[in-house]
Amino acid sequence: MTTVLKHSNPGLAHGDTARLLGQAWGRSVSFGQSPDALEWGDSGWLDSPSIEEPQAEDHAAWILWRTNFWEQILPKDEHLRPMGLSAKRSLALPEAELRARELGRLLGIEMPALLRPDPIVVVDIDHLFAYRGRGWISAAGGFLRDLFMGVWIAVKERLMGPDPFFSMTYWVGMQKRHPNLGFQFFALLSSRRGQYDRGVGAKYKSVKEALRQLQMRFEVASHLSYGSHDHPGGFREELANLEQILDRPVLRQRFHFLRNAGQREAAKRLSDLGLTEDWSLEFADVPGFRAGWASAVPFDDGFSLVPVAAMDQNFLGKSPREIADNLHELQAAAWSVGAPLRVGTHWRIFGPRPAAERNAKNFGNWLLGLELWLAECAPNELL
Repeated sequence: MTTVLKHSNPGLAHGDTARLLGQAWGRSVSFGQSPDALEWGDSGWLDSPSIEEPQAEDHAAWILWRTNFWEQILPKDEHLRPMGLSAKRSLALPEAELRARELGRLLGIEMPALLRPDPIVVVDIDHLFAYRGRGWISAAGGFLRDLFMGVWIAVKERLMGPDPFFSMTYWVGMQKRHPNLGFQFFALLSSRRGQYDRGVGAKYKSVKEALRQLQMRFEVASHLSYGSHDHPGGFREELANLEQILDRPVLRQRFHFLRNAGQREAAKRLSDLGLTEDWSLEFADVPGFRAGWASAVPFDDGFSLVPVAAMDQNFLGKSPREIADNLHELQAAAWSVGAPLRVGTHWRIFGPRPAAERNAKNFGNWLLGLELWLAECAPNELL
């Protein structure tokens, strides 16, 4: 069934808005001149969209503005990422999605029932290993450095293990404690080392074996590197490397450093490569719903931008109690539109000794707060 909103000459912005409304309403939506087309308070903004906020009465235009245009007014950091900390509106609610459901009710459309889906933990594997997966020159050089500097714990780990970043045991334990909790892992396999890409290489046996082991229990997808944006074919090369290891197509990805996250050009490149989901829709500096959605945001008919509402680094300096309370609030907000809360974190900080990282930040309270939140979820929240 298709709901038609009245417009004599719909353009690209109307098509984008129709996809958003269709996601919220659980049905096909279009703009046109059919006999049963609905009036919707058209202000004309969709005919010439811009970063200027449309009239409040034009709900459809406001939804597109909040989703695709609003963040353009925010200042950018050194990586050209919009800074949510500068937002002069609350990011704690999926306000565009809530407005879409409200518009549906105003038009007399029955909204989909609100569900309370399981939360999903999103794990960025920036560094699969601390010591392995970078070749013998790197391994030998690191061993000699630790030996000469007297870092005996690192010398022992290099010779006997365990690798301080390899956190498989922790995730298997969390899965057993919370069997209905969702997990999504994104593995960084940079084809070229750079300032922001210092992870493992796809060609090494230890890397291949570890990722195949991980895939036996969890969903694994690609964490496209910072440098992949700068090289022709960079995305395709890294996706192909992971597909060869996993022996299956890779349909999801998440950008390392959230570089170009939410940008139409990047999304189009991913869609053209056959991917179906980009899990990069997130602010780097604060928790919240970047595009005003907790559900996946449709980009075109076969590709969606998936929001992640919180990341470990957003909670540095907070107590476990504060972290758990914030996650409860975000989960309630996601459930207000029937969506799951997606919470991001990093693989290495759950390993045996994350302090092996140079200048490592202390994420101890984050681990405690995450576990506290999961432990406090009512039984039916994870069923």
